[in-house]
Amino acid sequence: MAKLSISIPDELAEDIHDLAPLNVSAFVSTAIRHEIDRRALFAFLDELEDELGPVDEDEVAVFNEAFSSVQPKEPSPPRRPGPRARSSASAQTRSRSLS
Repeated sequence: MAKLSISIPDELAEDIHDLAPLNVSAFVSTAIRHEIDRRALFAFLDELEDELGPVDEDEVAVFNEAFSSVQPKEPSPPRRPGPRARSSASAQTRSRSLS
């Protein structure tokens, strides 16, 4: 795994620490992956436009209208196991270590 040193504005660092106080590296890695994927998507769209020509704005308007009422599904936050689930998991770990 590579280790990088970056400089970011203090306000951005505070926002990251507020959102991901326990794992800043994972948060930043995810953000970088999203940006790389976003840029790849736009490069692909540019290639399609070069190959197929410009987008028909009337068609775009039809699809925008059709999808404007569709609400994206919010991802569920990760669920933390309750005390009973943690006890069960601990018991399973102990039983494995005894065998």
